[in-house]
Amino acid sequence: MSKVSIIVLTYNQEIFIEKNLQGIFMQKVNFPVELIISDDCSKDKTSIIIEEYIKNKPSHVEIKFTKHKKNLGATPNFYYALQQCTGKYLAFCEGDDYWTDENKLQLQYDFLENNKEYSMCFHQVKNISSDPLINEGIFAKVEDRDYSAVEIYQHWIVHTTSVFMKTEVLENTAAQKLFKHPELLYFDTFLYMACSLNGKIKGSRLTMSSYLRHEEGISNGINYKRDLRHNHLDEIIAETYQGKIKEHANWQIFSRSRIAFFNLLKQGKLSLAFQHLKWILKKKNILKVYIKKKYLEK
Repeated sequence: MSKVSIIVLTYNQEIFIEKNLQGIFMQKVNFPVELIISDDCSKDKTSIIIEEYIKNKPSHVEIKFTKHKKNLGATPNFYYALQQCTGKYLAFCEGDDYWTDENKLQLQYDFLENNKEYSMCFHQVKNISSDPLINEGIFAKVEDRDYSAVEIYQHWIVHTTSVFMKTEVLENTAAQKLFKHPELLYFDTFLYMACSLNGKIKGSRLTMSSYLRHEEGISNGINYKRDLRHNHLDEIIAETYQGKIKEHANWQIFSRSRIAFFNLLKQGKLSLAFQHLKWILKKKNILKVYIKKKYLEK
């Protein structure tokens, strides 16, 4: 049977990491598993809990546990973990998230084994939050159908805990371009889009994992400095893909920086406003479309 590599990235997650590992160890599978745990120099007891818990690992699970001596950052830590993978397939579950269905891996494994034209599959994910408005809700509605790279990029419907993909994707041109940019804030959606170069992508309405939403999340709240880094990611996506993906990436950059620019001017933060203005001017063709559209609507 083909080996499956599972990546767990963790940093200061002593409260969550045991539940994460429970969800992995409970999986009922008929294939070997390579569990790659990469702790990005946690300052709490995360690594101690991991070392104790993996002493009772299932026999079919091989453990590769790294405790980094200095903090690499989320994206470099992810790239490091990817380099450790030797399986035919790859799955992810970050340290504060967890799998809830004991058959998750086997279902996804069987699908890709029996449908060679696909390179990735994913499923619906449940939110876990202290906010009652989103707690127990769905991260994004997923249907039982194929999804394009454009849909994945435009709607951000794929959560990391749900992904099961062919490791061969890491060798394609898009993935290789991604690895040249350790400074990126986000890496996951770019990687899922890269799967489209190797085959089709299948969604499933089954809910088989939970996403812990908390205040420490890097995507939480308004942050105009972070938005500059997000622009950088979208620029790389625009350079990598053509057609609707490129159009959407350029629009995202323009729209995000336009909002930030005017809000920062009101706040008197001129230096940061100027950095966003440079992005607006860089996308001057989008600016012309925006002005024309606004004029015609009057």
